[in-house]
Amino acid sequence: MPSRPAQAPSFARACTIALPEPQPLFAGAPPAASEDEADDSDEDDDDDDPPERGLVLPGSATCLSITGTVSAGMQRDSFRASRSGPPPPSNATSFPVSAAFRIATSHELASGLRVGTAFGFTLYSPVDGASDPSIDEATILIGPWTFGLDSSRFSFWTGDEFIFSARVPSRTVGIIALDLPLTESWTATLALEDPALGNTSSTAPVPTGRRVPDAIGRLVYEQGGWTVHGAIALREIPGTPSRFGRAGIIGATYEGEGFGHGWSLTGQIAGAIDGAPYLGSVLDARTVSRVLLASDATRGFSAVVSGRFEWTDELASNAYLSRYWLEVPLANQIRGEIRIDRFAANLVWTPVEGFKLGIENSIAWAKIALTGREIAAGLAGRQISTQVFVERSF
Repeated sequence: MPSRPAQAPSFARACTIALPEPQPLFAGAPPAASEDEADDSDEDDDDDDPPERGLVLPGSATCLSITGTVSAGMQRDSFRASRSGPPPPSNATSFPVSAAFRIATSHELASGLRVGTAFGFTLYSPVDGASDPSIDEATILIGPWTFGLDSSRFSFWTGDEFIFSARVPSRTVGIIALDLPLTESWTATLALEDPALGNTSSTAPVPTGRRVPDAIGRLVYEQGGWTVHGAIALREIPGTPSRFGRAGIIGATYEGEGFGHGWSLTGQIAGAIDGAPYLGSVLDARTVSRVLLASDATRGFSAVVSGRFEWTDELASNAYLSRYWLEVPLANQIRGEIRIDRFAANLVWTPVEGFKLGIENSIAWAKIALTGREIAAGLAGRQISTQVFVERSF
């Protein structure tokens, strides 16, 4: 019998994770670009974040990418209690460590439809008595649709430039979302979200007995150095009678360059009636969840201003200032109030890609006036935190 010809060995091939890119609903004819504009466009493309790289394994047509970030450091916290609150905890020094991992795939079907998946989780060292891992993402992307656990489409500023974002669980929700590109610059999103399925349930009060998930509508504009985000949310509050909470947010970021230095500025304001989980940062939500009940009637707002300045290609600094204010009408008192002000700044050195070393300082003032509610030590008053950290990404 004739021998079979030897098959050439197959090897893993490099690839990039490509997200679905639906055509805009109202796409117009692109204007003719001059040579100078084309050169500027090429420079802008170079400045964008590089695509997520992976490998196509032998015998497979799926691109697989595994990435991660390990963060470690030393943190010093000092407390001063408010006059009406319980005594503060003792000043403390801790050594927080966290490790985040993400597995993503991308596959294009014969029909041209692109399907993607992503799964991410974070492991934490025991801080505040909590050391359980958190699931940050578990999604399936089919064309313009997203299913699974992901960040809320209502959120805009997340504080990724600050180390606190690696120290506390991210705000994830169960989600079904449809992203609709309207033009080259405008994208609309419609989503149904269930905070009880994600990490949000551990950082903000979620009412039980709900019959319908939260409804989110979002509109995003991206052009040049601008990103503008506007969203509204509607959520059911069970009770007798049941009612609906609502929230709205508007935020914008501008990224520019002047005198050889890159910089960016972000501003955001959100307001809510019976929608406290949509206000503030993750740190604010974690504080409020320890004193607020899901059935409480609330109204309030949150605002933040954040900036970044790149001194050199390796050295950058970030700062933000935020306010959280919530009115809580309660029985036997005129009103309850929660107010949290925060300021933080850091200096980050990135000598090589994937490695960061920095120092960050933050101060928070919290006033909690809720008659009849137990206020844990350290929640009301002033807290100053200083962190020295190192971070490695791969």
